[in-house]
Amino acid sequence: MRNEEKVNSALKLAIVLPCFNEYESLGLAVSELYALLVEMADMGVLCRTSFLFFVDDGSTDETWSALVRLNEENSAIKGLKLSRNFGHQAALLAGLSAVTGLCDAAVSIDADLQQDPLAIKNFLDEFRKGADIVLGVRNDRDTDGWLKKLTASAFYSLMKTMGVNITPNHADYRLLSKRALDALALFPEPNNFLRATCHLLGYKISTVHFDVKERKFGQTKYTIKKMVKLALHGITSFSIIPLRMVASIGFLLFVCSMIMLLYALWQTLFVGTTVPGWASTIIPIYFIGGIQLICLGVVSEYIGQIYSTVKNRPRWICEDKLE
Repeated sequence: MRNEEKVNSALKLAIVLPCFNEYESLGLAVSELYALLVEMADMGVLCRTSFLFFVDDGSTDETWSALVRLNEENSAIKGLKLSRNFGHQAALLAGLSAVTGLCDAAVSIDADLQQDPLAIKNFLDEFRKGADIVLGVRNDRDTDGWLKKLTASAFYSLMKTMGVNITPNHADYRLLSKRALDALALFPEPNNFLRATCHLLGYKISTVHFDVKERKFGQTKYTIKKMVKLALHGITSFSIIPLRMVASIGFLLFVCSMIMLLYALWQTLFVGTTVPGWASTIIPIYFIGGIQLICLGVVSEYIGQIYSTVKNRPRWICEDKLE
């Protein structure tokens, strides 16, 4: 049962911010988000023990040393330092795991603050209405370049085609209630795709729309290579449609091969006009060989996922922590 006392009283909120080489953005992130926590605490919406939780995902700049200084100045700034760069999803999961049991709800947001922090107020409104999961959905992609728009559109179309249940234009800006955090901890797979996992929890989901701002410092860390990797993890973790496609292609090729075999036998045994040719031999070999390699590539992605899972290696390793 939902804890109605928590819904109707001041909440303890944790704001989780994964960061990789975000030294320049930290000052702005802390000032804006801490001011937001204080404002909502003054309004009686949040309790004054709410806090910011940064996850340094193996940064090579001064990100961690800056977080240490900020923690010394303000006890509401906490953090976790990973021993190396484990990737955005792993860093986000590490942060959510660390705050589980320490708060009534957690909001994840990027440290560059391109996602509008003021939308957190609307997140909390939806939470109080009964939603355990609140997804931040961007209104448009006006701040993206043409390539980013194209790849994002292709990404969501591909996910829909593959049967993966995700909300279009939602990244990792979301609120999770305490019981949603507890449920998320039950998913131990190494390549957890949070955008789809949230839909598997079974709790009530709501959405809040927000505007994306221009990035003020540095450059985006989500390269095309990382987006392709994320898409592959999402598909292979939540959809078996590619495997079914491989089976269907194999069946169709088998049928075509049988038809060609019968045709060749008919021409040879009854018509007698067949002339051995290089093209008719080589082209089918290359075509079928190419299809086989594509199918093996798809199957290998799933084998890779199985391999990563059965090794049962840690999803992240903590090097240091700020309390």
